[in-house]
Formats: sequence, structure tokens, C-alpha cells
Amino acid sequence: MVRWAYLNGALLSCVASLAVAQTPARATDPVFVRAQGLVSDGNGVAGRALIDSVIKATSPTARLYPEALFWRASLASNAADAESDYKHIVVDYPLAPQAEDALLRLAQLELARGDREGALIHLQRIPRDYPRSKSLARASYWTARVLFEKTDIPNACAANANALAQAGEAEIELRNQIQYQGQRCSSIAAAVVPPPTNSPATPPSAAAPTESQAATAKATVADTVSTTVTPPSPPPTKATAQDQRPKPPVQANDTKPSIVDPAKSPANPVAKPPVKASAGSAGTSRPAGYSVQVAAYKTRAEADKLTASLTKRGYPARVDADAAYFRVRIGRYSTSKDAEDALKRIKAKQMDGFVVRAPER
Repeated sequence: MVRWAYLNGALLSCVASLAVAQTPARATDPVFVRAQGLVSDGNGVAGRALIDSVIKATSPTARLYPEALFWRASLASNAADAESDYKHIVVDYPLAPQAEDALLRLAQLELARGDREGALIHLQRIPRDYPRSKSLARASYWTARVLFEKTDIPNACAANANALAQAGEAEIELRNQIQYQGQRCSSIAAAVVPPPTNSPATPPSAAAPTESQAATAKATVADTVSTTVTPPSPPPTKATAQDQRPKPPVQANDTKPSIVDPAKSPANPVAKPPVKASAGSAGTSRPAGYSVQVAAYKTRAEADKLTASLTKRGYPARVDADAAYFRVRIGRYSTSKDAEDALKRIKAKQMDGFVVRAPER
């Protein structure tokens, strides 16, 4: 538990330092300026308590409320609390000025924990939902950074070039970082060696697979063979049955090999057991399925409030609670694809979320 708390704090510190360098969010309200000063001076408890007092005294419908949530997330003591407030802004206040930076911070949190796909989802929302955002250059920079980690070099270089084109002349630090990251594109281009002139270039489709590709293909074939039950083939001829007779041969079937049913033969150890196992598992437990999680809170009241709001809007929302959080989730879907489709519909309504395994009922 102590080790996890240490790692969580280290994660937040890393992301916070990156976010400060990349996100030009500055407090204008004197209360938030004071809270930032307290945290910077090492008095984080007092600084966060000051922001908590503002949130408690402010109506959720007031313009100050999402700003207070943003600064509470920015100065949070752990990544989980920061993520909860950022998601609260993105889900409930998508038109607030802080929503764009909240998406960027969420992407940084996802990248810090190694979830590149989750980071890309947040980053791609910024140009899509906020085409006039001042965060477009930073979003493109971080998109390029994620794509570089995914070794998608062509798209990474394109995103980095786009970031440089979007960055303003006054954003000197950001432009320096974009240009430094862009050196990877020039070094990779210089490392490309043309094929020898004395032999025709091998087209990509005819190129021999690499060792990793061959290993992947073999593993895929092995998994397919081990998990797929092939339906019985037509009755074999006598010659074929004699060649493929199991060892030791089953004498009861030697006289009539052409009418042996592989599914009923005692020599076939594959056909019937998987059917029995499948039927047994279906009868003893129900698959948990998938849901779309849109928020997580430390108090039940906040989770119930969002759930009620989503229910009024027609979403089958509920609260799944454990020892640490109250998670607001929508729907129960039998396959991950169904859940992903539902997530797309939810995002079309200016909300955020991600697919999770739903607990068994």
C-alpha cells in the first residue's frame, strides 16, 4: 500500500511537471493564486484546503465552479484525485474554458501510466471538439509524442510538423520542444538507404517477413488450431482412413472405416470435451460483460448526483462501488465492440469515458 502511494505520487509529480511546461494555464482569481503559492512553498495541505473551501461555497452552476475543480486537480496530492476532477470538468462542463486543458492533462495522465490509446482518445478530441482552441499546438505535440512511442513514425512526424505550424511565435519554449522532437524525423529520413541499383527492388507485398512477424504468425496459427474445433469432414475413403488410422488402431472400426463419425469416435479426444466445457461454463456463471465508465468519485453523493443527471438524459447509468471509489458507469454490453460503439455515441454527446469490464450481477 505504501509502495503504491509512493508510485502514485511520483506519477502525479511527473505529469504535473510536464503539464506545467506544456499547458499555459494561469490562475487569475486571487484565491487560486494564493493556493498555488502555498503549494509551491511546500504547504500543500493549506493550499488544497483553500480551494476545497471555495468549491464548497460555490454553486455547481456558477462559472467559478469548473475553474475551482481545475485548480484542485492541478494541485492534487495524487493522480486519482486529479483524474477525477479533470473528468468531472470534461463530462459536466464541456463548454468551460478549462475543458480543453483538462483533456490535455487527462492525456498526459494516460501516457504516464502507459495507456497510449487512451491518451490518443483525449488528444484527438481537442481539435475535433475545439477547432479554435489555443491548445491545438500542444495537442499536436503530445499526439506526435504518443505516436513516436507507438513507433508510428510517418504519422508522428506529420503531427509534429502540424504542431510547429500551429504554435505561435510567442510560444518559444513549446516551439523549441517541437523542433527538438522533430529531429527524430530528419535522422530517420537520413537513415533510409535506397535499394541496390544492380538488383530490382523487392515490392513490399513480396518482401520476406521479419523474425518477429514470422513468430507472430506462428503464434496466431497455433492459437487458432488449439482453440478452434474443426467441423467433421466428409466420410474418408478406405485408403485415407487406413493412412490416418490412430495408433494403436481401433479394431472395432477397422472393417468399416468409411462410415466412422469423427465426432462420435472414442479415438477423437477433441470434439466432445470442449462442447461439455462450454455448456458447463454457460450454466454455472454469467459473463460479466462490459460498461462505459464516465467518472469516479470518492464520495457516494457526487456519484449519485452524476448518475441522476445521466438517468434524466436517458442513459442507463449506475454506481459501482468498491473500497476506494464510486464509479459511474453506463450500460451493460455483451461484447467489447458493443461497448465501444456505445462509447462513440456517448462522445458524440460531448461526454468522455472509457470501456471497462462490468462486475457480475
